[in-house]
Amino acid sequence: MTFDEFLRAEMAGLARFAGALTGDHHLAEDVLSDALMITSARWGRIGRMDNPVGYVRRVVVTTFLSERRKARRRRTEATADLNVLDRAGHDPHEAVHGRDAIERLLANLTAQQRAAVVLRYLFDRPDEDIAAVLSCSAATVRSHLSHARAALRLAAAPAERGTS
Repeated sequence: MTFDEFLRAEMAGLARFAGALTGDHHLAEDVLSDALMITSARWGRIGRMDNPVGYVRRVVVTTFLSERRKARRRRTEATADLNVLDRAGHDPHEAVHGRDAIERLLANLTAQQRAAVVLRYLFDRPDEDIAAVLSCSAATVRSHLSHARAALRLAAAPAERGTS
């Protein structure tokens, strides 16, 4: 399989993976393009692997983790008129606010915890696959997931108390 054939077949899934991993569309594009530059240079070897998609996902994760170690990028928050309703009486910003709440919760996690959560709960990957992507043991993956769930519960608790 050529690199172009691989991209045609897997690009949409890799873009979703990078987007879920980073939580930021623009950062996802940057991370994915950097990872694809790395893999294109090594495609002769990668293309012969049993699971080239798994290897490319691993490169995406390591690129993301490397990016997280660097200075954090400046982020701006969008503002909107929260009193606007559509014709059916629904708040059109509700979905955006829900995604924003999820992004804020995930932002409290370490990069490894976030990667483990995305791989487990969005891509339904088993511990062994996640361990291969994160270059750690399956037990460490379970530890990352356990700590992530605890951190998410703590971060979500004040929000739930405020809405009751």
